[in-house]
Amino acid sequence: MFSFEDFRFQGDEIRSLKHQIDEGRLVHALLITGGEGFGKRSLATTLAAALLCEAQSGKPCFSCAACRLVNANEHPDITVIEKGVPLSPDTAKGRATIPVDDIREMIRICSQFSFEGRCRVVMIIEAGNMTTQAQNSLLKILEEPPANTYFLLTSAHPEQLLTTVRSRCRTVRMIPWETSFIERTLIGSGVEEAKARKAAAAADGSIGYALRLSSDDEYWKTREEVMNAFFRNRKRSELLGISSKWKDKKGEADTVFTILENLVHTLTVYRFQGGKERVADFPADWIRFAEKAPLKQITGLNDRIREARKQITFNVNYQAVCEQLLLAFIGEIDQWAN
Repeated sequence: MFSFEDFRFQGDEIRSLKHQIDEGRLVHALLITGGEGFGKRSLATTLAAALLCEAQSGKPCFSCAACRLVNANEHPDITVIEKGVPLSPDTAKGRATIPVDDIREMIRICSQFSFEGRCRVVMIIEAGNMTTQAQNSLLKILEEPPANTYFLLTSAHPEQLLTTVRSRCRTVRMIPWETSFIERTLIGSGVEEAKARKAAAAADGSIGYALRLSSDDEYWKTREEVMNAFFRNRKRSELLGISSKWKDKKGEADTVFTILENLVHTLTVYRFQGGKERVADFPADWIRFAEKAPLKQITGLNDRIREARKQITFNVNYQAVCEQLLLAFIGEIDQWAN
């Protein structure tokens, strides 16, 4: 379980939430938004722990009975709703949406007294997975919430929620985490330092994604192949040999394009924020490109990748798409060679 101090890089808004809990004036419904792996669920859990904590100050204290139960995911006054994990006995396990039956069961639970006599917390994870009927049912309890009941919704895609639901919640927007913070977090969780540095740089501000990458050996193998093909290769004569290796890997196209987008994003971040460690495994000519090329040339690479994705959806030959993309990258970097 995280403390509010762990979220200090998220800015004043998180500190404000802490003060509101300490003073007993937190709004009854929050919508926590942000990209995948930005820590939305972790923040919701920290808020729930603080609301239920028995300490007089410094909530969550991590040592009281309530905090220990939250940390063990066993607190009886927290109701968690997420797709695939039924709350109602009428909901099928593994369902791809959150049905109205789960919301109705939550409302029934909230009509009862809390077990510990303090408050109740309802966490709806990726709330956009609720069906329209479920959202309309939730709207009723958001409009007239039971006393001492708090609703913590998370969503990477808040536009999937009804406007009426969003309007009943205070929105908390999480921003990408600093690469250095992600790196320290990974090392603190036991990831080897060199791997933590690479995963943090590739994670685009997402702690969750960085954690997954740190243990995904196949990802790093593919990333090295992409780096060799698109950034370390300068010979047009090698294109056919490189692309032919990928002609039977159309199923991996999304991974390849995502890695390529992340690498271009790394160059963009380096352009504006510096930090040689970000581009340590890029050739010198690509570093010069990031430093000196007109911005439209950098964004143009992203346009090329998006076009390649579109061609794949129209069943254009994958090898031919790769060759076109390789030519675009080689043509772009030629002018920056020594």
